[in-house]
Amino acid sequence: MIPMLDQKSQKYLEIYESRKFESCSIFLTGDSEPINNRYFLDKLSSILEAEQVNEDYYSLGGVVKELEDFMANFLGKESAVFFPTGTMANHIAIRKLCGISKRAIVQEQSHIYQDSGDAVQNLSGINLIPLGNNAPFFTANQFQQAIKDSLSGRVVTKVGMVSIESPVRRCHGQQFPYDEMKEVSQICQSEGIGTHLDGARLLMMSEVSGIDVTKYTELFDTVYVSLWKYFGAPFGAILAGTEEFCQGLFHERRMFGGSLPSAGFAAALAMNGIKNFQRDYKEALDRAQNLFKFVDSIEGIDILPYENGTNIFKVLIDENISAIDLKLDLADSDIFVSTETLLEQDFDITINTTLLRQPISNIQSSLERFLS
Repeated sequence: MIPMLDQKSQKYLEIYESRKFESCSIFLTGDSEPINNRYFLDKLSSILEAEQVNEDYYSLGGVVKELEDFMANFLGKESAVFFPTGTMANHIAIRKLCGISKRAIVQEQSHIYQDSGDAVQNLSGINLIPLGNNAPFFTANQFQQAIKDSLSGRVVTKVGMVSIESPVRRCHGQQFPYDEMKEVSQICQSEGIGTHLDGARLLMMSEVSGIDVTKYTELFDTVYVSLWKYFGAPFGAILAGTEEFCQGLFHERRMFGGSLPSAGFAAALAMNGIKNFQRDYKEALDRAQNLFKFVDSIEGIDILPYENGTNIFKVLIDENISAIDLKLDLADSDIFVSTETLLEQDFDITINTTLLRQPISNIQSSLERFLS
């Protein structure tokens, strides 16, 4: 949060808090709009009025099974299992793919390595080997060397699996390059090493790169996709793989405390949210490009993509333009940036489907009015 709020920043936060759940508000931050309990209740009510939602029993059967079957087919896999969190789904994938080989290779900047409290190490006794320090990816050559080093040590130790996260949120949503993915996958096939894709934001990456979802997933034994980041569910994750991998996996889910009762609420919301997501997200990306072309014509404001980026962009505002005044002006038009960057001239924005809530001309008019 902002350490010391000046008067303008305080005013911005007041506007934001009063309008953050309005259906006309655009949020150039986060993968979706801010969501509260009222949203979930209203959305569930509308779903129940339109169709029957079959009940699950501790995350088994009902609409949870329907979602699992839908996502397995969508991801080009034989089977899928619902998990309450992505952290748990990633952990279980690494645990099972490793088997008796207690060594897994991950990106140094990955969520599983940086943000999970050493859960895999502590709970499953698996040693995570990080590659690609301070970068969104490691190269196939680095990966090959890590395998060689592991096998040539004083105690020969086989690498059991590799987990690849893409896009990498800790690196401004940058991707693990597809060609490097393919090379790593080929090495794993020849070496008998398991492969897992942490694809929490896989559908977003696919729309940006133009590479079909299944082109990514076919490179990996298993894949995880988030259900809450942009499908409108309050929680949830899907872990997909072969029938053999997923068979009986609910027992491990239960062992980790993840077989939630009434998980069908989240499953129903996710099923509803995924229906039109790709279409809507593509339109949001198209609108963003039109907006960026307009901004390019404005002196003193630049919007730059990150290398191998997805939906996060860097905004650079010249020092002779007051960034906080500009952000306040946009907020008056229900257009918001991250509240953590109010005092910054250079900051990130994120493209999501809230960009469809207003015509792009509204943002253009607001910018023109401010700069005139």
